[in-house]
Amino acid sequence: MLSSRINYVDFHCHCDLLPGFASETFQLNEDVAAVAVTTTPLAWSKNVEVSKRTVGIYPALGMHPQLVGSRYDDHFSFSQFVNGTPIIGEIGLDGSQAYKQTLDMQEAVFSHILELCSEEKIERLMSIHSLKSEARLIKHFQKYVSSARYTPVFHWFTGSATQASKLLDMGAKFSINHKMVKTKGGQDLLLYIPKESVLIETDMPFTSKNLSPEHHRSLLKETVRKLSTTWDMPEEECSALVLRNSRETLIGVLS
Repeated sequence: MLSSRINYVDFHCHCDLLPGFASETFQLNEDVAAVAVTTTPLAWSKNVEVSKRTVGIYPALGMHPQLVGSRYDDHFSFSQFVNGTPIIGEIGLDGSQAYKQTLDMQEAVFSHILELCSEEKIERLMSIHSLKSEARLIKHFQKYVSSARYTPVFHWFTGSATQASKLLDMGAKFSINHKMVKTKGGQDLLLYIPKESVLIETDMPFTSKNLSPEHHRSLLKETVRKLSTTWDMPEEECSALVLRNSRETLIGVLS
């Protein structure tokens, strides 16, 4: 269960890439929790080890689509760890210019991961990378959504309103960060999707030079503040709404 002292849940943070992650003294701010995504299943064991001694870290088993071209064989290790693992991520597809040449390989890996996850009937949360590949991802999810029990959380989503609607129909949620919320696309998305589908993230360390626990918390608070402005609601009310969304999203996977 999520501790009662938690005020902010970061749904997409590369904790294992933060300074001092492997040290005995690594910690988050006391009222912050984080879904600690990984970019390769080879990082899973260390993530689990650190999570056992660090309050608020929830490890996720991932295979980043941008690494499929250079570390394809890593994904074969996914099957060693997936059983009983409730949080999956970062996974997905990347069709941007630098990675579109590996899209076929990415799709093979992504399909394999979804198939593995659908074999075991447990509640799962998935942090999804979807850059310039939303239509392809929707097709994959449509194949598995009726037989699987997972909640896809789209990290830094930049697709269309129509695509967002299709994902919402499949139970998707969207994690918003401090950079995304400042863009027109991000604000348009926030005005289109239900408030109950919104979560927050940082994508640290890729979005900030300051990587301290205090700054980590401040970025989450900044996102909530921007959300409250976009939604024209008091910040305290907005913060309570986002935290409620966070708790409801995690309740099935942390129980």
